[in-house]
Amino acid sequence: MTDRAKIANVRSMLDQQQGKSERRDRKSGRSMVPLSRSAGGSSNQLRAANDSVGLADRARADLANMEEAKLFSDRQLDLLGIIHPRSKNRDMVDAMRQLRTKLYSLKPEANFSVLVTSVLPEGGGSFVSLNLAATIAFDTAKTSMLVEANLQTPILHKLMKLIGREDAHGLLDYLERPELGIEHIVNPSGIPRMRVVPIGNHNEISAEHFTSARYKQLMLDIKERYDNRFVIVDGPSISASADARILSEICDYTVLVIPYGGVTPGTLDSIIDEIDERKLAGIVINNQPD
Repeated sequence: MTDRAKIANVRSMLDQQQGKSERRDRKSGRSMVPLSRSAGGSSNQLRAANDSVGLADRARADLANMEEAKLFSDRQLDLLGIIHPRSKNRDMVDAMRQLRTKLYSLKPEANFSVLVTSVLPEGGGSFVSLNLAATIAFDTAKTSMLVEANLQTPILHKLMKLIGREDAHGLLDYLERPELGIEHIVNPSGIPRMRVVPIGNHNEISAEHFTSARYKQLMLDIKERYDNRFVIVDGPSISASADARILSEICDYTVLVIPYGGVTPGTLDSIIDEIDERKLAGIVINNQPD
């Protein structure tokens, strides 16, 4: 994993490499592609969901579960490659804060869900999603939820083991076992105000599960438990799995992660064309030199 990420100007990056005038006309002057505020649930829907007794009960159980968690020290977070407010890697902290701020600006009056997907396999998407969730949790008025939906290269098993939750239920268990509720898969992360839904203990799952009503309802419920919760979905590489496109349709926004100099303009252009332009929040370039 890289220890440096910078938020890319989608247009300037493409212009420098190939100068595609049609995209420049559509997106010039934007550090990240702006999306329609109508994407995702309305504030009325969020309030209605929060008034639900069932959701409130599960939210209390979730919070109690989080309060029992062992918290990582700054040194442990450094070793895990997770940023924190006192991180010495200020470039990474600043980059993640910039990405967080841009996402907030897209939906200033409500929370959101965002898919983070890399253009290439093992391209740093999981690293960015984990650190974006951690950065949102910097704010004492907000909480974050990291949902691990990357069946190719899940990363949360190490973190879960360190906090004694290596056998915890996760996403695949929930989708395979109707008797499990959300309270069974929401886990502490070792980071204040950040929760995680790990991949779980099932080894195989059909892509159709991500199009199921159960998965879609899960995404709504975990976002609507609290109106200050922001959901980050760690997805597989968009070039290697159809799951990423399915997940992108369900989430409010999508962030692409690419390795610096590792993707041709034509490849990047074709991938961007496959994503709903209203949902494309921007691009993170990993390992970009100063």
